[in-house]
Amino acid sequence: MSRQYSRSGLALLFSAGMVVFALCAHREALILPRLAGLLIAGLALVVGMAKSSQPRELLGVARLGKYRLISIPLAVSSACALAVFYRCLQHQSPLPEELAWFCIPAAGIGICEEIAYRGFVQGSLRRYGLWVACIGGAVAHAAYKCSMVALPDVAVRTELLWLGAATVFFSIIFGLIREACGSVLFPVLAHATFDVVTYGDLSAAPWWVGM
Repeated sequence: MSRQYSRSGLALLFSAGMVVFALCAHREALILPRLAGLLIAGLALVVGMAKSSQPRELLGVARLGKYRLISIPLAVSSACALAVFYRCLQHQSPLPEELAWFCIPAAGIGICEEIAYRGFVQGSLRRYGLWVACIGGAVAHAAYKCSMVALPDVAVRTELLWLGAATVFFSIIFGLIREACGSVLFPVLAHATFDVVTYGDLSAAPWWVGM
């Protein structure tokens, strides 16, 4: 029992560290708290993995359940459709005409976020039930996303409420699919595909990518 509570606390500590990192990501004067937040998150993740008797299952990378045959094409096709819709809302061409160098880090960012939030955070909260785990992972993910754009270093207007609501909504869906499939493969593929199609033709990283 104490191990489960400890794991939940580490998930919260990880989430808090990532929020601190994200809030400071675009402010050079805040480099020390930025590094501190990243260090706290990293240590919480490492300790949480070390304390787990089944770390691969905790992250959702141990196996793929009975829906494995449809997970890959369904994840890729649904993410492509959503990305096309988003690009059209932004008055861009439906699909990128070519893929620039940023398509690789774009995919990497999506993969890391899903393993962190649908994997570690959601997996650490599973003892509290399906909905608590999915909503907890979704809220933690949304807090990170909104914090990343809350203090921009350029003159931009970001709808934080819309961003937070959309992140929670899709994160809960991804979380439910993660539990149904027994794996983070669907969320990982969907998120990576969405980011590649949406941002893959950029010749430079967008402003909100924390450095």
